[in-house]
Amino acid sequence: MHPMLTLIKSACQKHTALLVSTITTLIILKLIVLAPPLLLGKIVDALYSGIGATHYTLLAFTAGLVLAGFIHAIVSPLQTFFLSRLVQNIVLNASIKWLAELMRKEFVQFSSWRIGLFIKSVERGITAHEQLLTFFVTTGVPIFIEFLIVGSAFLYMGGTEVFLAMTGLGIVYLVFTHKIIRWRRKHIDAVNEQEDELSALLFNTLGAGKAIKLENAESMAMQPLNRAFERYSQAAVTATTSSGLLSAARILFISLSTGGLLAWGVVDQLSGQPSISVGELVAIFSIAGSFLLNVAALTEGYRVLDQFLADQRRLHELLTLPDFDHCERLMNVTFKEASSLQLHPCAVTEGAEVRLSIRKTLSFKQTQSVAITGPSGAGKSTLLEALAGLDSSIRNQLTIDGVPISTLNPKTHLNALRYCPQQPRFLEGTFRESVLFGTEASPNLMQAISRLCIEEIASHRNISENASNISGGEAKRLSLLRLINKPGQFNLFDEPSASIEPQLANVVWDLLFDTFDQRGLICVTHDVSSLDRFDRVIVMQNGVIVGDGAWCELVQRSAIKHLLSDLQTEK
Repeated sequence: MHPMLTLIKSACQKHTALLVSTITTLIILKLIVLAPPLLLGKIVDALYSGIGATHYTLLAFTAGLVLAGFIHAIVSPLQTFFLSRLVQNIVLNASIKWLAELMRKEFVQFSSWRIGLFIKSVERGITAHEQLLTFFVTTGVPIFIEFLIVGSAFLYMGGTEVFLAMTGLGIVYLVFTHKIIRWRRKHIDAVNEQEDELSALLFNTLGAGKAIKLENAESMAMQPLNRAFERYSQAAVTATTSSGLLSAARILFISLSTGGLLAWGVVDQLSGQPSISVGELVAIFSIAGSFLLNVAALTEGYRVLDQFLADQRRLHELLTLPDFDHCERLMNVTFKEASSLQLHPCAVTEGAEVRLSIRKTLSFKQTQSVAITGPSGAGKSTLLEALAGLDSSIRNQLTIDGVPISTLNPKTHLNALRYCPQQPRFLEGTFRESVLFGTEASPNLMQAISRLCIEEIASHRNISENASNISGGEAKRLSLLRLINKPGQFNLFDEPSASIEPQLANVVWDLLFDTFDQRGLICVTHDVSSLDRFDRVIVMQNGVIVGDGAWCELVQRSAIKHLLSDLQTEK
């Protein structure tokens, strides 16, 4: 179902009381707005005719007019409160649901999204739905209610013909402005695209701000951002200029309608037998003026609405991206202790470049520790992500105990294949919130924290945004704790000793081998000195496996020796 229809359905089903309260106050307001012009018309007629114009009658009409103002003043904030509560409750629930859906997307999306652009799209998409819902409740429904009420008032006062004429002119106006709005949509889309691009560039430029300042390169680094500002400015000028036609149409519509209404009233009053009194003419003119302004506001609301439709569509596109936990992944399996992991022949490409090519089935045993090594860009991390089942394009070629990973439900999959990326990531907050993401600590976690010498961080320090209050080595050691806290059938680490002080590197390796003994330890590493710890070493180059076996045997090969020399140089 379309997100906007879902929101309206939610308003009807889950927030019925608020919706009824909002619409009720809207109806009361529309009725109350009619009282002052009608009472004013009675006062004018009483004064003009002089018949029955007692002081008591005039004071009663005046008191009624003032009372209507008081009621209007009381109901108006109530209506605003109910409307705000209705819209915000619906958007709050929807926003939580949408962000949860975005977190369910395939892993590849999180590395392909341009974060600045993505954040802007989500933020504007949520705002768009808020504006659309507000338009529906504050403009669409009220105009319909007002049409019925004003039509009834005109019928009561004998102005049916003029009301129908105004309605016809209003329809012509709405059709004409709709065509203008459709025409200017491409310019609005251009503004949105440039704004998204600007947000992405701004995010990246500010993220690299420290490095830019260190190189005294502000003027050069700002050039792409400045060009984006210029493109956005040009698109915004075009879009704003195009709205001038809408302003012209609105002015013409109100002028023709009020002019026609006034001409009808004058002709009627000048006739020998006017169909309405002077007071009724004043009331009709006042009511009609308000109605015409609201019709014009409907077009203005539609113009704003159309600007948000692109944002709504963009968020909808994000929400319809493939999910990691799609409906085909339902199997829940308890694996045997002695599990086997197999990656069958497959290839991972990026554009025209082959990042990984597995030419024969690659098998791993849970009882075996495996290192994956090779020069930078050899495809090591790509292979590790493939073994973790993160790449949906080859997930069918990955099996554990003969069961395709693509058929397992996500929880079973991620509990069986545990993966620690090379780049540490944390949330802001306490150790449990930022490092463990709210997961309960296991009994052996405190011992691991002690061995890694991070007791003070784990016990007393809050991790700040971007982990700026801890060192790179501390961040790396903290990131290892997630798998140590909750091991899987196979435990995959990407460069677990990278960024760690040399004196602590051996401590890290000792801890990993102790914790994951007989638990499928697979590590990508450039640490050549640690390779003899592993039962098996896989050597990669240019996305292909060029060596696979015991390190004591591989190191005797001339090609591997040469590669070893390169690795030592890199290190």
